[in-house]
Amino acid sequence: GVMRVCMLALAALVTSAAGASPDQLSRPHLAVAAPNGASRATSLATSQAAVLRGGLRRPTLRRSSRARVSAVAAIPAPTQSAGANVPATFINLVKAVVGSGVLSLPAAVAAFSSSKAAVAPSVAILIIAAAISGYCFALVARTCAATGTRTWEGAWEQTMSKSTTWLPNGLIVCKCFVACLAYTMVIGDAFSSIFAASGFPAALAGRTSTILMFASLFLLPLSLLPSLEMLKYTSFAGMFGILYTLAFMAVRAPAYSSPVSALAMAVPAALKPRFAAAGAAGLTGALDAISTPKVFILLSVLATAFTAHYSAPRMFAEFAPMAKSGEPASPAKVKRFCALVAMGFGTAGAISASLMALGYSTFGGACSGLILNNYAPIDALAKISRVAVGASIVCTYPIAFHGLRDGALGLAGVQDPSQRTKLALTLALVSVVTVCAILLQDLGKVAAISGALLASLIVYVLPSTMFGQVLAKRKGPQPELWLCRGMQILGVVVGCLGVKVTLA
Repeated sequence: GVMRVCMLALAALVTSAAGASPDQLSRPHLAVAAPNGASRATSLATSQAAVLRGGLRRPTLRRSSRARVSAVAAIPAPTQSAGANVPATFINLVKAVVGSGVLSLPAAVAAFSSSKAAVAPSVAILIIAAAISGYCFALVARTCAATGTRTWEGAWEQTMSKSTTWLPNGLIVCKCFVACLAYTMVIGDAFSSIFAASGFPAALAGRTSTILMFASLFLLPLSLLPSLEMLKYTSFAGMFGILYTLAFMAVRAPAYSSPVSALAMAVPAALKPRFAAAGAAGLTGALDAISTPKVFILLSVLATAFTAHYSAPRMFAEFAPMAKSGEPASPAKVKRFCALVAMGFGTAGAISASLMALGYSTFGGACSGLILNNYAPIDALAKISRVAVGASIVCTYPIAFHGLRDGALGLAGVQDPSQRTKLALTLALVSVVTVCAILLQDLGKVAAISGALLASLIVYVLPSTMFGQVLAKRKGPQPELWLCRGMQILGVVVGCLGVKVTLA
């Protein structure tokens, strides 16, 4: 249906942009590119209706009315979905966490060091950040399970107060709107340059026409999908782009590490590998590399990079087995989902750490805000990677949009929206985002500040505040309550430091 048309159209368009001949369009390709600096500002979900498998066997009609009734009764009736399975939820979760923002992580390390000794402590910091973000993601699901709710608004109302439900909804709407806007701008900038370099007509290769084309052909249809389960296909395609980039960076590391190689010599001077003189070895050298206040730049970027919490209530609600609205989820489901979250954030952390370590180990202090910009323009594998990352952004857009739409419905006080309401709201929001993306050329510090501050609140403060209230109402000592209080403090500190670093 819609998904197949979207994926085929995207494959054909991307393959054409890469210069393929018409007879090659039937081959599956994923492509696209992302411009410098956009990934940091943008960095930044699962199941639904069942698909009836197989056909209906035509019953044999007999003259007896009883036989006809029996034949009709034998036709299997449509059934409701039991919920998203583990693979679908896992793929959506990993893709929601590992967005294009992961490609800005090497630059976050380069912002405070150019020493090779900074790699190990930076990876350690990333692993800790991923574990904390995963824990807070699970807190949202545990809160929904304890309160029998399915949305941020419902969970906040049950744990805090109904009069302040605008707070989580407002923060999520702002965060997801900025993410969707940034994604659309990146798509427009990236594909317009690809189209222009591929010889497309000026009317088609322009930034405005590119944004309008992608919004109508891909972003809107993907946003209209009723469930995150159906996004597992686009999430898988998006993950392919990131994994290809990881493999490409590993293969190309030796070539760019040699200053006399053709690829290394083709890199612009400002982007050539640059490392500081070797200092102390071992633990002492690692501590020296991160002994600077600028290390908080990495913490701020990591808070944004691991933001997927706006989709946590929907993911948990659609995870099998689906509970009826108002009924608390079973302890077994909560346990399975939390284990899945641990696997998802663990996988996302491993991918992110690998990309960060490879990029920084190759280019050091010269890492660009988008690490792919460090690779030579003549590098054919880098061109494919830029296209693949762009396709990954297209596949990530609907996950953020679901958070935007759900938050907007919560702000409007709509509990059970009709399909017509969802359709009208989706058309309106996609249109607003598209128009803003056309009018704006650079989000600049507004997106960076909102990303750092909003990410810290959504990732650390809100989940720990809600679940802290759940624990406070339980009898007996609750040691985990102190951990929730610590998450609140961490969120405030990281958010404030992120804004300060951005303004500096």
